[in-house]
Amino acid sequence: MSSRDHSDFVLGEARRHHLTQVNGVLRRPGMYGRDEMAERLLLEAMAAVDGSLTRWRAECDGLRDRDAFAATGIMGAYSTILPADAVRDAASSVYAEIAHRLGWLELDRALSEAEYQQLSANIGGWVSQDRTLPEVIETFGPPSLWIGGTNPFYPKTLAYTTAYHDHDLICFHLWNAFANAAAETGLRGVHPDPVVLAVRHRPGKFPGSFSFTPEGLNRRPTAD
Repeated sequence: MSSRDHSDFVLGEARRHHLTQVNGVLRRPGMYGRDEMAERLLLEAMAAVDGSLTRWRAECDGLRDRDAFAATGIMGAYSTILPADAVRDAASSVYAEIAHRLGWLELDRALSEAEYQQLSANIGGWVSQDRTLPEVIETFGPPSLWIGGTNPFYPKTLAYTTAYHDHDLICFHLWNAFANAAAETGLRGVHPDPVVLAVRHRPGKFPGSFSFTPEGLNRRPTAD
């Protein structure tokens, strides 16, 4: 193997390694820490390996321009949108959208163009009433990206998009939590299934990019 072939092999190995790490943190962010630093570090490392640092920095600047990055990061921007226990996974969806644009996100399922356009057109009306996780799956199918665990007592985010990198992610932010229960009844959740609080689906400024269910409006934090 020539030195150039060896260099290409090493670079390819490094890229595959970083892709695995990026897709890991975007699916189970809570396993990488309580804040979003892991996403920022791993995506920046991916950009360095991929020769895309300029594009990565432009994406970060774009977050600030859209008011999607507060003093406490993307999680801070979400702090007026979702309950505190839901912002960790939700913030990862914004990094996933960047990864998708830069060609790093490995989708579990890619929507067709027709499916994506139908979802985009109908979602605002669909969330005018409360919805559950089973309803999301039944209506729109398995997501392109599932962020968070499968435990029904915890928040999670489901994202839908196509294989085209210029298509944004349509992100369903779902919530549940443990309810106080008598010992003899065992564990149960506030809801039988996770419920949709908000869907991030509009372009433009971050605070205006959401549609809320009634439960989402009820649980939306009050701004200080």
